[in-house]
Amino acid sequence: MIEEGDVKMKKLSIIIKQYLLLLVIFSLANVPLFAQQTILTELNDFIPEELKYAGFKIDTQQELIIEAGGMEPDLLRRDATMSHAWILNSDTREVVWHLQKADETDNSGDLSHFEDSVELQPGTYEVYFSTFLYDPDPSPWGKYYHWKYDRRGFFSRIFSEIFDDDDDEYERERLDWDLFDEFYIKISGTGQALSDDEIEALNQNKSELDLVKLSQLKNDFYQTYHLKVDKDVKLNIYALGEATRDGEYDFGRIVNFNTREKIWQLDYRNSDHAVGAYKNRVVKETIELQPGEYSILYVTDDSHSFRRWNMHPPYDPLNWGLNISLENESDKQFVKLTEMQEITDKNKIIDITEMRDNDYVSKGFTLKKPLDLHIYAIGEGRSGDMYDFARIVNATTRKEVWRMDYHDTESAGGAEKNRMIDEVVHFKPGNYIVYFLTDDSHSYKDWNSAPPYDQKHWGITIFAKDDNYKEGYVTEYIMEEDENILIRMTRIGDHEKKRQSFELAEDGKVHIYAIGEGTHGDMYDYAWIENSETGRMVWEMTYRKTERAGGARKNRLFDDTLYLEKGEYDVYYRTDDSHSFEEWNDSPPYDPESWGITVYSANTNK
Repeated sequence: MIEEGDVKMKKLSIIIKQYLLLLVIFSLANVPLFAQQTILTELNDFIPEELKYAGFKIDTQQELIIEAGGMEPDLLRRDATMSHAWILNSDTREVVWHLQKADETDNSGDLSHFEDSVELQPGTYEVYFSTFLYDPDPSPWGKYYHWKYDRRGFFSRIFSEIFDDDDDEYERERLDWDLFDEFYIKISGTGQALSDDEIEALNQNKSELDLVKLSQLKNDFYQTYHLKVDKDVKLNIYALGEATRDGEYDFGRIVNFNTREKIWQLDYRNSDHAVGAYKNRVVKETIELQPGEYSILYVTDDSHSFRRWNMHPPYDPLNWGLNISLENESDKQFVKLTEMQEITDKNKIIDITEMRDNDYVSKGFTLKKPLDLHIYAIGEGRSGDMYDFARIVNATTRKEVWRMDYHDTESAGGAEKNRMIDEVVHFKPGNYIVYFLTDDSHSYKDWNSAPPYDQKHWGITIFAKDDNYKEGYVTEYIMEEDENILIRMTRIGDHEKKRQSFELAEDGKVHIYAIGEGTHGDMYDYAWIENSETGRMVWEMTYRKTERAGGARKNRLFDDTLYLEKGEYDVYYRTDDSHSFEEWNDSPPYDPESWGITVYSANTNK
């Protein structure tokens, strides 16, 4: 006899079987639909402080499924985390999704799992995953939390926990290195996968409207262009770089080529946060240029650049650099872009560059007509004083007409002591000598701190600026061939007494330029002049008649005129046993090669 309970159980069993059958049928009916959802891209196998990326292309509007594994944001550290992912539209460069929007499905262990979906329009997209510290609200004044990555064995960890005295400035948390192996992001949908190489190539392609395309820039990059504009044009600028309130490190600028006026610059004040590290900055704007000539520059320093990040990268790392394009295609005929060197080499007058330690180089030039000269000089200076610097003197009068003064300089990038002058100065016709002097440290290829952006131009370069400039307007000045020089006794060393003579055919003035050593009212390296016939001293280089010659206080200079009757004269110069040309025991004068005396004829004062 069948019990009533058994009947109920049998009916229940039949119902369950029918339900399961319906599930199987439903699942089989939907197999084609699920089969279309393939993995478009997947990033995994990470290490700490790494950025990986890939891409995909979709031809239809669709909802993509996103799965990711990483770290749960730390509420105690403003939601900071060591795993961050995002999707970028390749055309607009806008972020269309990021990991902070995803729902966390499992955080039972050290690894958190996330799931989400995003509906995207047809197009090309880039996927990024970063294991740098990501702080959603970074501040240049706030703490930057560092992590230690643990690759030690069990006993080593226990020993460290007991005896390690971690008194670092910043709070630290120890993370297991192996945890990063489990980080991943997987995106499923219908489309075509693109490799990171294909994405990089896509971002480097120039369009018809692009003038400058400098992207994916790495450390120590330096590039300049000359842009000639024949009518008012609008330029679209998209630039990413590194800047803080203290200065710019990876940046671009546009300068009026003739006046050196800054037209545009990527700096902290005129840029927006590019997400990631607080120093990531971005500019996206349109500017208008009037007819004229312009210099375009972009430089990077020795850290934090494409594939060399030392903090969290920006949301658009592939465009780290400068992109400039025309807004209107019809303006192409009115602009001409050229490598800057092709322009400047044609009008270059003086090139004293790549200066090393303890260098002193001089070059002269003669102007046949008034000219505006573009002076570009890079040297070393601190606290108001210059140590590697340039100066220009009138070769005839020995008067200084230009100097690289610290207060006229600006940062040349790298260490704060790298200083630069970039200006246009008007010069009258005449003979000129350009000097560049370096001390015993921090120079080209021998830097003791971060070098300037434009390392090869450590020194001074001078260009003619006039539109109608011709080579004949400027010739080389060679001091040894100057007929106005009566005698020149210079570059004198220790324990020397030198003598030269000159003759005046008529009464008149001579110009005396003498440098020597003197302290406390007495001279130790000095000059004097005697009448050859009578032996009477007509002039002596006394301490009271001299002034400071730059460098050490004991460097003394006489730079003035003297009236003499016609006749023959003997010029003497004497040095003691220390501090003379190339045997300095203290800082040399600004014009070390002139240690000694030079006498010019009367027409030097015209």
